[in-house]
Amino acid sequence: MAKIALLSDIHGNLPALKKVISVLEQYKPEIWICLGDIVGYGPAASECIKLIRELDMICVKGNHDAGVTNELTIKHFRNPNRRLIEQTKRELSNDEMDWLIKLPYVVKGENWIAAHATPEYPEKWEYLESAFRARKILDKVEEQFCFIGHTHKPAFISSQFGAPKLSKEGKFIINPGSVGQSRDGDYRASCAFLDTKELVYENYRLDFDLEESLTGLMKKGFSREEATQLLKV
Repeated sequence: MAKIALLSDIHGNLPALKKVISVLEQYKPEIWICLGDIVGYGPAASECIKLIRELDMICVKGNHDAGVTNELTIKHFRNPNRRLIEQTKRELSNDEMDWLIKLPYVVKGENWIAAHATPEYPEKWEYLESAFRARKILDKVEEQFCFIGHTHKPAFISSQFGAPKLSKEGKFIINPGSVGQSRDGDYRASCAFLDTKELVYENYRLDFDLEESLTGLMKKGFSREEATQLLKV
């Protein structure tokens, strides 16, 4: 049993990541889990990697991480993000690239399993947005908690119909939403905290300095319009 900080889809958005960490630290998590996509869309890939490594977070590999390391071909991405991914490849150090390459697709803990998209076929990058499909996956995993990201939308799905809260009997899929590029109409950073002993789960939406990230993209050669497109604002 543990207190777990959950974050996903950071996407090179350093001010958003700093804000999320500052709030989650107040709950004294015993485990930090990053559900992938540290890079892409935002301007500060290297800085975000450094911060995640400093906190010794458990990390899985996202599709944008795989794109930067050439494990996923560039054709899977569209401009202006394709240009940013190519630029990120040139900017990251050999050590940072090696760290991204070594990230696993799935990680298991005492009573949880984590993947960027799904633990069933992690390299297919499926968007798990159907509760019906999510329960099919819960039927197949042994762990009580399944942590995913990828959709950029927070979600909480129980194996038990009509059971919106945590329980000792149920199994749960939890998506903390996106730190760096939310896609649910709320630009704020999204993250979550889970206490598996006390059965407490909270999702948080946090303001951050959006202008800092937009400016960072423009300094890399992107127009204001492209920057807002990359960060979905």
